[in-house]
Amino acid sequence: MRGAAYIRAMLKSLRLTLSAIEPRQWIGAGIAIGAVGIIGSLFFLEYLYGYWKPEPEIVYFQSWEADRSVEDARGVQMEERRIREQTEALADQLAAEAREGLATSTAATEAPPE
Repeated sequence: MRGAAYIRAMLKSLRLTLSAIEPRQWIGAGIAIGAVGIIGSLFFLEYLYGYWKPEPEIVYFQSWEADRSVEDARGVQMEERRIREQTEALADQLAAEAREGLATSTAATEAPPE
């Protein structure tokens, strides 16, 4: 019986302590606990899905002499355009070959066994 009295006294003390707390203190505690909960949930989401790194942005710089003419600049631009077009044509050719190889391998796996 002595233990039950001790528990009742503890609960009475807890009720008195909680009733002495002002509403603005409850609001502050709620905001603080909510902020900790949000930050903790963000850490948990990062743990589940990992960190998504942004794609790197590569910028190339090229130095030129001060006495470069307009014709020189246009010539370099034409050469760069020709190289870019060749690269794109090669990429398209490789992509077409890859698609063709993928289609033949898919058709071979879908063919009924004889």
